[in-house]
Amino acid sequence: MLLNEGPGLLHRRADWMIFGSVFILGLFLRLLLLGSKSLWLDEALASGIIDRSLLQIIRMPVSAVPHPPLGFILIKLSSMLFGHGEAGLRAFSAVASALAVLPLMAFVSRRINVKSAFWAGLIWAVSPFAVSLGQEVWLNSFTALIGFVFIDLCDRTWHGGRTGKFLLIPVALTGMLVQHLFVFFIIAGFSLYFTVPAERRISLKVFLIIACMFLLLFAPFSIMLVRQASARADRFVRAGLDMTALLIFKLKFRIPSVFARLIPGGLLLEAGRQLLQDKKQIVFWFVFCAGQFLLIINLFFYRVLEKKFKVWLLMVFLLPFTLFLRDDPTVRHLTILWIPLTLAIAAASDRWKYAGPAIALVTAVMLLPYFNIESYPYHRSDWRTAVEYVEHNVQADEGIFIMGGPSGGLIWDYYSTYDLSRTVQGGDDPYTERTTPGVEAYVFIDSLLKEYESIWIIHDYWGGPGTSEHARDYTILQEKWISPAMTVVHVSSEKKQAP
Repeated sequence: MLLNEGPGLLHRRADWMIFGSVFILGLFLRLLLLGSKSLWLDEALASGIIDRSLLQIIRMPVSAVPHPPLGFILIKLSSMLFGHGEAGLRAFSAVASALAVLPLMAFVSRRINVKSAFWAGLIWAVSPFAVSLGQEVWLNSFTALIGFVFIDLCDRTWHGGRTGKFLLIPVALTGMLVQHLFVFFIIAGFSLYFTVPAERRISLKVFLIIACMFLLLFAPFSIMLVRQASARADRFVRAGLDMTALLIFKLKFRIPSVFARLIPGGLLLEAGRQLLQDKKQIVFWFVFCAGQFLLIINLFFYRVLEKKFKVWLLMVFLLPFTLFLRDDPTVRHLTILWIPLTLAIAAASDRWKYAGPAIALVTAVMLLPYFNIESYPYHRSDWRTAVEYVEHNVQADEGIFIMGGPSGGLIWDYYSTYDLSRTVQGGDDPYTERTTPGVEAYVFIDSLLKEYESIWIIHDYWGGPGTSEHARDYTILQEKWISPAMTVVHVSSEKKQAP
């Protein structure tokens, strides 16, 4: 009996074995070398909370951490159970990313069949995108797990399942307290009701009661949601960027690059100078963009799915991209796009015999370069090596300047083994309200070089001026690229000699 014959659970032992084997494979890949990659700035922001109380985490200001507190509480619990090392911080995230495949496969198997759901789930299990999601100290794997559970529960409930009526609201509230972008899962889950034929779905009255109860219970948190979303979006205005030019850039490059990264994840470089200089990356980018686009197109020509459901899938696919009108998310934030992608993979594997194995093989092969990257793939900064290098070379009479905002100070303290004085651009505490304007890097450099004969600068490069431009007229004694996005620069207080 196939799962798509009703809203119930799996009926055959073989089905349980299929689901279980995919989960175990996914968990193994996420635990493999879990602590091998250095933390990066987003992870540093999360790792800094492990010594704070639960009350302090809950009360962190929106301007400092524009996300609800539950995800950070889970990270703290992970560190309490598994230790403060990179692997301990990432443990809960790894398990969440692996578990996410189960509701995803359950949903796909009901809409298509178990065999196709196996191939679709296998892609999630082995894709560099989903593996890296589980090897990051952040909120996105929790959002994916809770989101896929919510969609699966909605599908069961709208088809008449009894358990979902009691679980839908707690799951929805939990997701909203992890990340405000969970609102896309909320919209998708409740709108799924209208794809079920009237004779097979629960009454409209029950549906409206569930929806109204959720809105009523979430109302106290809605102000926080709006403030968090605004805090993320307003950072572009504070940076003084040309919003029209930024929007054009997003439409031309950011949206296509986010879509292309749904399977390879951070193995594809950000759209920018590095990508344009790498011909292999350009080919890689176009192959995945075209391949995934063809999968999505085929999904809408797949006759097994009803028209209303296809309209719903189109909405789920397009709606998250509207976020680029106000924000600039990465593919890590848009895990909801894996719902149409997973169904597209399942539809292709059901239609063509070798489609599933071929996609799975290509995806799995990409894990080799993923595990060979020492830094986190989305932003390739190796803080662990940078801190070790500076501590090994710095002299007692030299200063240390850390660029990269307040999170830079957190990550220095995380990896530092000596009690060295350091100056951080942006201040030492990123968890407080920051109303004072940012100070340019060269101001810090000028000040430090009046105090020290030379200084060491750690620069986590996010674009803009390079370290040498910040150093201006001072003599650069040494510049070492630690990783593709990180430099360590040794600067003397002596001025450059005129040519």
